Amino acid sequence: MFVTVVAILCHLAAAGCVEEIVTDSNMTPEITFQQCMKGAQAPLAKWVSEHPIYHANWRVDRYKCVPGHYEIRSRA
Repeated sequence: MFVTVVAILCHLAAAGCVEEIVTDSNMTPEITFQQCMKGAQAPLAKWVSEHPIYHANWRVDRYKCVPGHYEIRSRA
């Protein structure tokens, strides 16, 4: 099953949150829905470290594992 890992990041100074796709089955073929539910924190931490826009004044509020392709609703 195709799965998309989505992070919800919230800005500390502003009252806004955004969604970002961390990875999906195309980028990480070995990821399954079950693996995402059990342990997406490590890939999420790696993704945040690689995206400097989210280093300051942003926090990861939560993440979700979405079956199939996912369309982002809002971006920074």
